Amino acid sequence: MSFSFKHKNVFLKKGKAKPFWYRHPWVFSGAVKNVKGKPENGDIVEVFDHDRRFIAKGFYNDKSQIMVRLLTWDLHEKLDYKFFERQISQAIHLRDNILALSSKTNAYRLIHSEADGLPGLTVDRYDNVLCVQLTSFGMDRRRDMIFDILQKVTKVPTIVERYSSGIRKQEGLPEIDYSVTGNKPAETMTIHEYGLNFRVSLSRGQKTGFYIDQRENRLLASKFSYNKRVLDACCYSGAFGIYMSKKGKAKEVVFLDTSKFALEIAQENASLNNCSNCTFLHKDVFNDLEKMHKEGEKFDTIVLDPPKVITSKSSLHNGLMALKSINATAMKMLTNHGILVTCDCSGMISVPKFMQTINAAAMEAECEAKIIDSRSAGQDHPQNPACPENSYLKTLFVSITKKPST
Repeated sequence: MSFSFKHKNVFLKKGKAKPFWYRHPWVFSGAVKNVKGKPENGDIVEVFDHDRRFIAKGFYNDKSQIMVRLLTWDLHEKLDYKFFERQISQAIHLRDNILALSSKTNAYRLIHSEADGLPGLTVDRYDNVLCVQLTSFGMDRRRDMIFDILQKVTKVPTIVERYSSGIRKQEGLPEIDYSVTGNKPAETMTIHEYGLNFRVSLSRGQKTGFYIDQRENRLLASKFSYNKRVLDACCYSGAFGIYMSKKGKAKEVVFLDTSKFALEIAQENASLNNCSNCTFLHKDVFNDLEKMHKEGEKFDTIVLDPPKVITSKSSLHNGLMALKSINATAMKMLTNHGILVTCDCSGMISVPKFMQTINAAAMEAECEAKIIDSRSAGQDHPQNPACPENSYLKTLFVSITKKPST
């Protein structure tokens, strides 16, 4: 197929095109041979293979390891207002009309970046507020258009931007901690999920305010807590433990977190849902879990949902060792036939690798581990089959059997 130097073009090295023919959306800088037409960061470029055959079009950014984020494989498709309006509308239709999420909750993901064909755009809905993250140069340059479409399609008056430190810096974008477009929201708001209520701080909370990706996993975990003593480690706002207290009717729930702010929210949420027999511990799971084990603490069910421990290839080994250590300690703290609900949110660890880590932990703890369920994020976080790297959350439900004492 012919091309024109009137356009801004990216040419790939020989042998590097195959993933993009199969619609992988990320063109890393190492796959690029040269660039023609002097594109600016955020511009739309056309990508060609080594034989100058057109592959796709997408956002250009020479400040990122992902030099092009692909949007369309149709040479003639215009990446204009109508394109983004259609993609956004399709994403929202899936959540509101097909998944009918509003019947379960008023807090859910509306747009999940590459999985919805909108690389660098993540949108979570919290009742009448949209929490938006623009994490690609191309999306950031189209901020006004994206916000206009979102407000037009959803009729939501308030858009909040909230980012983890460093996430925009990786793309060469200016850091934003918290920003509001439209009506200023309250400092905290109440959301509901499967009949439970939770207070959310959009300005101070982790991620976009709440772990909405664990919704279905919390519901399943509650089935393993009837009349049990439960530990919700790294509890954040306490959602797992509150599900297990109210829906699972746990005998006792111990909430543990290293953040005093998180524990304050967890206590408020426990009170909001009339939970009883709750204890709140200001402790660090990586430093204090072993101390609790040595002090003789025992639980029938443990939820282990730590923060991301692996953020780069250089941190992979140490991160896996840390995960193995805390999971082994949790297994030792469980009663015989106890249940461990263990999670990892790093996209750099595959499901098989996480299972291998849990197996290594079981060997260290000298117990038998059976994985009885394996989950990812909820249906509002769909997966792009061409980009498995974008699937990050892994939640394993593990039955632990102890060796008989001699």
